[in-house]
Amino acid sequence: MDVADPIPPSVQALMDLFEKDLAEVSFPGVDMATLKQVITDVRKHTKAVTEAEAALEKARTALRESEEQLSTKTQRALAYARVFAEDRPELLAKVTSVARVAGVSTSTPAKSAPKTDASGDAPKRRGRPKKVTEPAEGAAAAGDTTSAEPAAPIALSAGDEAPANTETNGKPQTNGAAKNAPAEA
Repeated sequence: MDVADPIPPSVQALMDLFEKDLAEVSFPGVDMATLKQVITDVRKHTKAVTEAEAALEKARTALRESEEQLSTKTQRALAYARVFAEDRPELLAKVTSVARVAGVSTSTPAKSAPKTDASGDAPKRRGRPKKVTEPAEGAAAAGDTTSAEPAAPIALSAGDEAPANTETNGKPQTNGAAKNAPAEA
């Protein structure tokens, strides 16, 4: 069945038969004029259904857009109401109640102070302490503010030994290499 023409080919073949070979014949309740009227009604109703389906889809799209807009606006309104009601406990309770009924999270992004333990002290930070690097004496005097990356290793010629301990900023440092292993060039 074609969308443009809802009449099946078998019915169209029957109509051709009635128009040519059976034009003068009439059966009880069925003749060429009756068949033409029914075909016209089917086409008219098919067109009406197609138009109604198009209108229904358009209405559904408009409904979805309106629902999305309503959801966005109500969430924004609740957020504004929460902020407005922060210093008004009675109003905040009402706003929270409305938010619960609406199924919206009632947590507010509060500005919280650092949590304290039972002694009242702020808890210690977890993890490694931040690395503090001091500029070399010469660089500090010259006002050099280069990055705190370690310097490149000293290039040694073949046969020289790598120093086991070097001093950086007055603190002995071990380079991690074997003391008597020759450095590779």
